Amino acid sequence: MNPEKEAERARWRIEKHLELKKELQQNQQLKDFLADAYPNTIDDFIDQYAKKKLDLLEWGPKYKEWLEKDDLVWLEDATQRLGEILQKKLFDAQCLWRAEKMEIKQLKLTCDFNYWEDNIFRCPFIEPITQSDIDIYMQYLQSSNFENQQGWLDRWQDYKSIKAAEQTGNANRNFPDWYDFHNGRTGLGVYLLLPDVRGDKEEFYLNLWRIETMKKGKQLQKQWEQEKKQQLENPDMPIAPEADRRPFLNYSKKGWLTWFVNTYEDKQTQEIFRRYGGERAFDDYDEYIEDDLDMLGKADKPVAVQGWFDWKEAIHKAADNYRKEKIMEALPSAFEQYRMKVDMGIPFEEKKPLLPDDWYNQAILRGRELNGDPFDFNF
Repeated sequence: MNPEKEAERARWRIEKHLELKKELQQNQQLKDFLADAYPNTIDDFIDQYAKKKLDLLEWGPKYKEWLEKDDLVWLEDATQRLGEILQKKLFDAQCLWRAEKMEIKQLKLTCDFNYWEDNIFRCPFIEPITQSDIDIYMQYLQSSNFENQQGWLDRWQDYKSIKAAEQTGNANRNFPDWYDFHNGRTGLGVYLLLPDVRGDKEEFYLNLWRIETMKKGKQLQKQWEQEKKQQLENPDMPIAPEADRRPFLNYSKKGWLTWFVNTYEDKQTQEIFRRYGGERAFDDYDEYIEDDLDMLGKADKPVAVQGWFDWKEAIHKAADNYRKEKIMEALPSAFEQYRMKVDMGIPFEEKKPLLPDDWYNQAILRGRELNGDPFDFNF
């Protein structure tokens, strides 16, 4: 992978995204359509749609060609599995850091693990993947406990829920099968027995902030009730403006994106959208059976489907077995590419965190201030 080409491609995406947004903002027909939408949703809609159109323009024309290149698909999948190996290393580091058994200069609060989860390949304070790590993951792939993916809301560094799932079984999520398998081979499950010293300290300051916030909320509620009472007693007093009832742009609604493309896009974009897979290409969370059938239909060898009481479950099991075989084939190549980037010092792409933590930082600082402590994170 050429770093210069990657940087050039990244610049093109940024510039093209801005260009597409500008085109949408200047489209008079679209302006007329959005005039009745709730204002705060318009910018978000334009931004999200511009990203989807950018995907169409970048990948759409070659989508069918890439689907036929299964080696690339499985190499990308195997690379994601390398990320799972690193997530376990990061979670172990989190257990040690929370127990104050380990100092990490890149961390100031527990919420910082959210950033490093999203940028796991860039994490500087965990050890790089070794051949020993690959060997354990290969064993995991051959086990009956292999988990293709977590729930779409589950996070690898969700410390409290993961720990509760392992220790009490009362959490709102499952304990990751990969973590369980790894602990069984390495004995590192003992880290889950360590106390959450750092978390308890943060919770102390958060409680002070919550108490203050609740008091302010009660004061605002009381003020609102007084103003409402005054309005009833004094008809001439100005009344607060009525709530904005214009509709929100629900662009995640099934069929909405297809309607929008067919209504506002040119014929070329409509054709690319159709060849790219239409709306399903962007939102297919409920179509695993079709994905598995499609994958098995393009398999490079016959795949046995064992009898099962539910034919869909039988397809899923056959697809899982085939998937594991292909990942095992691709994992050595993915590991080789990973080692090359690490050894040559080639940086991995930085990703914007999915969970912004500014509010958490400010809450902790305010809690320390309320407790008479310095306005910093040194505790």
